[in-house]
Parts: sequence; structure tokens; C-alpha cells
Amino acid sequence: MAEEISTKHVAYLTLAIGFVVFAIGFAQPVLPFKTIAIIISAICMPLSLLIWKYGYLIIPLITKRANIVEVHDAGYEVTPAQDAIVKKVGNQYYASVFLHIKMYKSVTERSAEETMVYVDSFERAIAQIKFPVKIGTVLFAREIGKYKEDIETKKYVAIQRLQREREKAEPDPITIDRLEKEVAMYEAQLARISSGERPLGLIAYAMTTGVGITKEAAVAVAKNQAAELKTLLANALNVEVSYLYGEDMKKCYEMEAMIPPTTKEMEKFVEE
Repeated sequence: MAEEISTKHVAYLTLAIGFVVFAIGFAQPVLPFKTIAIIISAICMPLSLLIWKYGYLIIPLITKRANIVEVHDAGYEVTPAQDAIVKKVGNQYYASVFLHIKMYKSVTERSAEETMVYVDSFERAIAQIKFPVKIGTVLFAREIGKYKEDIETKKYVAIQRLQREREKAEPDPITIDRLEKEVAMYEAQLARISSGERPLGLIAYAMTTGVGITKEAAVAVAKNQAAELKTLLANALNVEVSYLYGEDMKKCYEMEAMIPPTTKEMEKFVEE
């Protein structure tokens, strides 16, 4: 896959600018210039950390406000809000929106009866959709050692968040239910690893496409369809469904044509 500028690259660049400005300012004999340089470098360093961790949220906000349209050689472009991918076909525009499906319980962890109910609910949800939908899943084997450490860390963080939510004066029952499911999912994954089972990574996403005579019309149709699909899947499958933006969305679009060929590349692809 072609190398593209990612949020990590932007974070590195921001950090480098901070160091360069600091070095130049430190060498200046005039105090005001030195002070300004120190202030700029002091802003760049924490900013690079924010971009590194929350770039998928920050970059779309910047491109949206600056009305920056990202154009790719493959013939498609990303909207300024980085929430849809648009391509012109003939005299019409096609816009695709992606949703992340986060499952807290795999089919292998369900009983035969639960699996039948799950499949039936899925079929009923799909039957209510009046437009084509693509649901993609990518499976890959994980490296046990690092994966176990990551799961233990995520479990600890989820438990802490759950405790804080429960201690609130007015706890949100929806948030508590979601966090309880998340903790249970991590516990089940750790139990399966301890039993000797090789952990599998799963990426599940849904894609819907809208068409219009203008880019804006196509994006509006796709967003309306995605909102309907999000509600249907979340209610029918009892899963967490969220919109994908920026790099995460583009990764799903890339996987429509080609996936990373090795486990190592796949894990790197997911973690970036």
C-alpha cells in the first residue's frame, strides 16, 4: 500500500518544528525573540502528543474549518470533514460513509440458542434496510505476548472508567452497560488466551453509498443511510456502532481493494 501522510507524521512534524524553533530562539541574543521561541516550542510539544493520540479527531476538524479537500490518485476525494469518500462516475457523484462495528462477544462464545437468536436478529435488521449495504470483516492471528499485555491494559482502563461512572451522583446507565460489556469482553479474551487458544483480531465495519448530482447531495444521502444503518445494527445486534473518520475511514476504503498480506503488517495497519 502506498505511504501516505498520517496523523503520526503530522505529530512528528509538529514536534520537530518545536525543537527547531527552540534551538533557533535559544541562540538569539535578544530576549523577546528567545521568549517567543520558547512559547512556540512549549505549545508544539504538547500539541504533537495530542495529534499523536487524538489525530483522528483533530485533523478532520482542521480540514473541515479550512475547507481542505483531500484528492487521491485513485480518483476519489475525502470531504473536508473527513467523514465521507466521494467519487464521480459519469455525471453523478457517489459518496460512501463507513461505520465501525465493535462486538463485545464473538459467535464462538455464544450458545447454540444465542447464536440462532443473533443470526435471526441480524437478518431482521437487514430486511428493514431499503438500500444496499456492505458489511466487511477482516480476521487475523495476533501475537500472544503483546496482545495479552494490551488486553490487560485495556481491561484496567475500562474498569477504572466503570468505577468512576458508578461513583457519579447521576451515573449514566447506558455508559455503565457499555463499560460492563467491554470489561466482560476483555475478561473473556484473557480467559481464552490462558486456555491456550490463539487470539484472533477482528475488524468489522459497514459501508453505505449514496448518489447525487452534486457532492453535497451524495454525501447527505450517504449520511442519512448511515444514520439509519447505525441505529438498526446497534439495536438488533446489541453492539456499539460508531462513525469512522479520517485515517480510520480511509483504511476501510483501502481494504475494499486489498488487505495487508501478513500478520505483522496487519497489526501495524490496525495500530497506526
